[in-house]
Amino acid sequence: MSWLTPLGLLGLIGLIALIIIYIIKPVFQNKIISSTYIWKLSLRYRKKKIPVSKLRNILLFICQVLIITAIAFILGQPYIADKDAKTGKDTVIIMDASLSMTATTSGSSRLDRTFNYVSQKAAELFEENEDNRVSIIMATDKPYFVAQDISFENSSTITSALNDLRYETNGRAYTYGTPDIAGAVKLAEQITAYSAGSSVILYTDTQYIDSGEIEVIDVSDPSDWNAAILDVRAKNVENYYTFEVDVACYGVDKDIDVRVNFYGVNYEQSNLNYVISARCTSDEVQTLVFSLDKAATQQVSIYQYNYVHVSLNEYDSLENDNSFYLYGGKRPVLRVQYHSTLPNNFYASALFVLRDRLGSYWDVEIDEIQKDETYKTEGYDIYIFEHMVPSTIPTDGIVILSDPQGLPSNLGIQLGRSYQTTKGTVAPLSLGETHPVSKNLNAEDIVVTKYTEISNYDEYTPILYCGERPVALVRDSEDSKLVVMTFSMNYSNLALLPDFPLLMFNMVNHFTPKTFEGFVFDINDSVSLNARGEVLNVAGPATSLQCSTFPHNLTVDTPGVYTVTQDLLSSETVVESFYVKIPDEESNINLVVDTLENPYFFVESDDGNLDLLLYLAMALVALLFIEWWLKSREQG
Repeated sequence: MSWLTPLGLLGLIGLIALIIIYIIKPVFQNKIISSTYIWKLSLRYRKKKIPVSKLRNILLFICQVLIITAIAFILGQPYIADKDAKTGKDTVIIMDASLSMTATTSGSSRLDRTFNYVSQKAAELFEENEDNRVSIIMATDKPYFVAQDISFENSSTITSALNDLRYETNGRAYTYGTPDIAGAVKLAEQITAYSAGSSVILYTDTQYIDSGEIEVIDVSDPSDWNAAILDVRAKNVENYYTFEVDVACYGVDKDIDVRVNFYGVNYEQSNLNYVISARCTSDEVQTLVFSLDKAATQQVSIYQYNYVHVSLNEYDSLENDNSFYLYGGKRPVLRVQYHSTLPNNFYASALFVLRDRLGSYWDVEIDEIQKDETYKTEGYDIYIFEHMVPSTIPTDGIVILSDPQGLPSNLGIQLGRSYQTTKGTVAPLSLGETHPVSKNLNAEDIVVTKYTEISNYDEYTPILYCGERPVALVRDSEDSKLVVMTFSMNYSNLALLPDFPLLMFNMVNHFTPKTFEGFVFDINDSVSLNARGEVLNVAGPATSLQCSTFPHNLTVDTPGVYTVTQDLLSSETVVESFYVKIPDEESNINLVVDTLENPYFFVESDDGNLDLLLYLAMALVALLFIEWWLKSREQG
């Protein structure tokens, strides 16, 4: 039996006090008195009771001794050690596997040093006690055990696991993103919460003001330094671009030269090169703002560009943030053709609203073909034919047939009779089947006074009804993007409602969606990819795939340029690119954090040993009851 609080046994001093009390307690004395018959009977009765009284007193004394002993034992917290309990201690080693840990000075990176330190620490722990156990966690963006609960007999497992990580050729031991240290600590809790005397060691380059009970080992080199391009932004002001570059230098104060190369500038597709000097001090971020029309060497205003490459020519400790690519300077053209036998301003107004709304991504070009001019059936992304149907239906873009006067049989639609409401009345529309083209439309606000019914539309989706008759259909197949509306804007209030530009926007967004949102992403972002054609081909630093189901969510886990290629219905090949950058925290190789989350550590009294407190408490209650009962019998 062992004791958690041996000083509690000082309570046994109470036994001495109890003995002293019994010593000084008055003792029963025999006295001779005048005898009578009654006294003689009383004496005989008394003589019979004396032996029982002595036994009761002895039992009371024994109970009181046991009560004091039980109380002292409870204070001492005794337990019987589990024969199967572990005799060594558990140590959990967490290795920070972030990108900043690859910072290299004199040919040795922080991660290299960490591998050496961890290997040495494991050997030291086994030398201290062969019963010790070691677990190693790799703190990437998704922490995992490299080795778990390894004993001295299996210590070679640690060496083998570390070597596999350190010298692997088909991957990398670190993450490009921010490591999940909190997740690694939570993983360590699988050990610390069940093992007495366990400890956690974190090898990292991050400084923690308060690390709690975790031992933090700084593996950085005092001579490490890093110049970084943190972000590049382009702002369009009055159709001309102004650029902002965020740079910083960590570890030293230094003047750095920022090289900015522009490719495919304006319609001339020329290239421009600039060098801008920045004074970086105190690990602070500097924002360089410049407008090219004020450049001293080349008076050029940029209104479009293919891409910008910003770079640093510095031999610092971390190379991954010395280059940055910015795309999106040349908007893809969305060509729209409108032709009507009875032209009106309804479609023109909606298209102008559409152009403003899509202007951040698309360069919308609108061609309005007069009724005496010849319309085209190829070369456009959107075709709008009003009050007529072309002899050949275009196949390289969206085709909108508004109030068609007869349809060719190969479209698979048959027009029926025309309906007109009585004078002064209108017919409200209602939504049909759920479809992206009719998303967020308030169909109940749309009314018509004249329309044509449709029949035989098996290959189409009805999106608007007038009563029980469909008046708007959509077909979305591999070789045809078609919208048919059998009512005229002249006999409807649709053109006067915000639902009309919304309907046009939904058509563009569904049939010709943006390939991706934005041109700069962070590591481990999920990029939603869409296609105007049938497939997308994606090529990145460590990615090569083909997508045919959309939207396709791509998690980008490697920094660099990703190129997306697709073939449109017109057989035109469209190539677009975006850039994935590393987190700003990884560029800051001297990062300081306030607190480090700690795991739950095992409480000694909760171990696998047999705890005797409950049994002692039960015995104490029983002894107190027996003492009370003996006292009551004595008084009775």
